Amino acid sequence: MMVWLFTFLIHSTLWCGVAWLGLRAFPNTHARLRETVWYMALAASLITPTVRLVTSPDVATWRLPMPSFIAGAEHESRAEPGHRNEAGSALRPAAGEAHRETHAADPSRQALAGTLWLLPAAALLALYLVRLMELRRGIRDREPVTDVRASRALAALGGRADLAPPPRLTQSHHLGSPVALGVGARREICVPVRALHELDEGQLHALLGHEVAHHLRRDTIRLAILQVAQAVFFCQPLFRLAVRELRLAAEELCDDWAANQSGDRFAMASCLTEVARWVVRRDRYSPVPCIGRRRSLLERRVRRLMNDHCSLQLPPRSWRRMSAVGLVALAPLLAPAVVPGADVSHEERAGLDGSWPGEHQRPRERELRERREHGRGSSAQGARPLSHDELGVPNTSLSADLDRDGT
Repeated sequence: MMVWLFTFLIHSTLWCGVAWLGLRAFPNTHARLRETVWYMALAASLITPTVRLVTSPDVATWRLPMPSFIAGAEHESRAEPGHRNEAGSALRPAAGEAHRETHAADPSRQALAGTLWLLPAAALLALYLVRLMELRRGIRDREPVTDVRASRALAALGGRADLAPPPRLTQSHHLGSPVALGVGARREICVPVRALHELDEGQLHALLGHEVAHHLRRDTIRLAILQVAQAVFFCQPLFRLAVRELRLAAEELCDDWAANQSGDRFAMASCLTEVARWVVRRDRYSPVPCIGRRRSLLERRVRRLMNDHCSLQLPPRSWRRMSAVGLVALAPLLAPAVVPGADVSHEERAGLDGSWPGEHQRPRERELRERREHGRGSSAQGARPLSHDELGVPNTSLSADLDRDGT
């Protein structure tokens, strides 16, 4: 497990770092392409360490050294207790005994590392669930919306998105920003009560279109998966960056969809400007898709919508999907193999594998010497000498031994 985690940290840093640098070099990249790049980086971060764990390091294009204590702990946990403690102890030299005693605590070290990983991950998952429960508890007094404008706009948007049944529309006094809840037949859009009184018809249509787009994209499920991944792999800070960028890309794509449905990007921009005044502190930690989490991001999205050169047309999906699958499939070939470093000596590697120098050679030498002595005695009595093949050694080695013994 430690080997996989160490490999994951290296590979995820590589893929997420490449994604971040590439998108920083091209800041005007379309939100759809940015989203694809980050999803590819996250997928490759989990796939390539697993592939490297079950394949030979020889197929890798390049290698990186692994600390000896990680390699030692992994081999120690995989070794067979009977072979290590009984058969190996009879033939292993004193240096091997010292090395084994040095690494005797490796399994406990590995268990400690696993505990230090699982406890924070469990705590972060519990925090995510607590925030989800707090949100549900805060809007438990929500009521169905009876406003005719909102009902008519939601029915039209749900039909264009082909959502059957359309999301249920509710209102709450304890919300600072609209949110999308539920999946499938339990889809719901909950808006602040003030949205029904302070927004004109165009702005309300844009707001509802944005939340319908979240359900169309299944962002409620995507965000839940991203939150779990961020909690489990908390040791990789670049995952937090990836989740933040994916959230922003999702919000921009929902802005585009809502603006395309109304044909008026200025209505969407004015809606975001109005919602920016409602955002409260707790909206920053919303565990569900939320139209306004940070005022600074809302301002960025407003400037993007007001840009006359900003295209609201999404790029085609076919080439993007094929290229993404192809690059993720090639990622294991480009990822480095993590192997024991040069600080592990030859004797230590042999000890980890259970075969020390001289462990099998010494019984073999005694057997060959006994067979040679037996061959000399048989020759002195006139018996047929043993052939080279019967002695089990090549001609050159036998001649050298006979010359050395003076025969």
